[in-house]
Amino acid sequence: MTVTKYPLLLALAVTACAPAYDPTAPSVVAAAQQHQLDQQTYTAVDNMLDRAPDLLGNKGPLVVGSVEDIHDVNSSTPFGNIISEMVRTRLVQHGLRVTEMRVRSSVLLERTSGEMLLSRDKRALLPAPVAADIVTGTYAVGSSKVYVSLKIINPSDGHIKAAADFVTDRTLDVDQLLMTSGG
Repeated sequence: MTVTKYPLLLALAVTACAPAYDPTAPSVVAAAQQHQLDQQTYTAVDNMLDRAPDLLGNKGPLVVGSVEDIHDVNSSTPFGNIISEMVRTRLVQHGLRVTEMRVRSSVLLERTSGEMLLSRDKRALLPAPVAADIVTGTYAVGSSKVYVSLKIINPSDGHIKAAADFVTDRTLDVDQLLMTSGG
């Protein structure tokens, strides 16, 4: 009997010293926000598709460009690039034809890196795709939030068919994605 009491007392003593659960603690908040960006992006894409139902007819391929810094639309960051990737994913999940513009015309084999199929080197890419519509956007960085605006645009006349905005918190992950150049 006494043999089973000691492990029980030890377990009780250890848990009595543990800190109380705090739902506002940074690690808890960060874990709760970990999936926020993808869900916000998916919701924005869903909202655009609700406003442009003709896209669901799948008349031609969509091309998704980088989501760019509103202060310099000739550049992006990993933040803008990951938003673009999530937009592509969501459009494909809806069954739309999406063309990947960064596909290489041949596979680049690297001993230490693997088999590279994507590139941003114009000379290595397949010919530019013809797009029925394009999806692009911008983002602006505030002191505690990042404001994202997405648009579906007719490439022949620049007509905006649908648009959606969202605001996301500047978490540690978001700040890290904003700090580094996306190329």
